[in-house]
Amino acid sequence: MRVVLDTNVLISALLFDGNPEKAVLSTLNGLEELVLSAYIVAETTRILEDKFGVEPYSLELLQQLLSEAELVYFQPFLNVIEDELDNRILETAVRGKATYLVTGDNLLLKLKQYKDIKIVSIKEFLEIIES
Repeated sequence: MRVVLDTNVLISALLFDGNPEKAVLSTLNGLEELVLSAYIVAETTRILEDKFGVEPYSLELLQQLLSEAELVYFQPFLNVIEDELDNRILETAVRGKATYLVTGDNLLLKLKQYKDIKIVSIKEFLEIIES
């Protein structure tokens, strides 16, 4: 199963214990294939530095994710959601041929699905992988 984790899921996993961390660790344990984009990496590092004062590359978990994830590159091509940044997350899932997009973003969650990509919350994703 190919999975895109939204920026909000990655940041929560990197900074706090709980369900986001479980979702990230499932990708590192080889249960799922993690797909990221240059956009998601850049946005994650920017938020870690600007909002949390954390040096992103000092986080061992982030380094591990970057070394194991498939990184996709693309020019913006979707305008499905009002929020331009959310469109970049959705594009990552499309270009990465993801099965699931895991997010805490309400605009994305309202879509529920885009083409063959199921858009789910962290809780829903954990239920899927634990079943």
